[in-house]
Amino acid sequence: MSFFQMMVGNRFTIVATNGAANGNRPVRKSDAVAFDVFDRNACRTVVQGQPFDAAFDFCTMRLAITAAKPLQ
Repeated sequence: MSFFQMMVGNRFTIVATNGAANGNRPVRKSDAVAFDVFDRNACRTVVQGQPFDAAFDFCTMRLAITAAKPLQ
């Protein structure tokens, strides 16, 4: 069975899960209860159990902060 994952930029992956009550197992998007964000650079989960919009916003905000750092 394949599960839903979406790469955001070159750093994050959003993975659909069945929620903390069921062990945060990856599932298809239609079966998703929550979404987890995986940081591919650090090889760890940084956010768990969020709605898709919140997970996507987290990724884009982190990428924007990272992109703005060289300008400071």
